[in-house]
Amino acid sequence: MYAGVKIEVLETEFEQSFEREPYSYSWGFFAYDDTHGASGGGAGNFSWFDSKEELVRFLQKFPLVAHSLGATDAQLFEKAQRYLSTVTADSFDQKAVDEFNQIISGVEQIQWFGQFSDLLSGETEFAQGLRKFFSSSTQPLSKIQIPEFAEFLRNWGH
Repeated sequence: MYAGVKIEVLETEFEQSFEREPYSYSWGFFAYDDTHGASGGGAGNFSWFDSKEELVRFLQKFPLVAHSLGATDAQLFEKAQRYLSTVTADSFDQKAVDEFNQIISGVEQIQWFGQFSDLLSGETEFAQGLRKFFSSSTQPLSKIQIPEFAEFLRNWGH
C-alpha cells in the first residue's frame, strides 16, 4: 500500500495508460521523472485516455505516476492528490498543470497534455519538436504516418 493505494493497482493502471493506442480524439500527457539523473531521473512516457475526464480521474487517483514509489514522500503524494481533487476536466488547463508541477517539482513534471490530434498537427513547440524528430519536418503528419508515429511516441522518453 502506498498512501492508501495498492502499488500493484497503480502499476497496472499506469502500464495500461501508456500501452493504449492513441486516436485523434484521445487525451494524454507526457510526464517525466524530475529527480537526479543518477537516480534514474529524466525518463518519461506518454499516457493515453479516451477522454479528458478519464485523464483527470487518473491523475486524481495516481498523482505521482512517473516516480518510483519507493522513494516518494507520502506527504507529497497526499498534497498532490488534495490539489487535484479541486480540479475538474473543465478546469484542467495549462495553469492547473503549472500549479500541479510546482507541487511535484523535484519528483516529476507534466511536460505536455492535450489531445493526440494536437501532436499530429499542432503548432506548439512540443508538438513540432516531436514531429521534427520523427519525420525531419514540423509539417502536420499524414494519415498514413499516424500508426508509426503512435509507436514512436510509445518509446519516446525511455
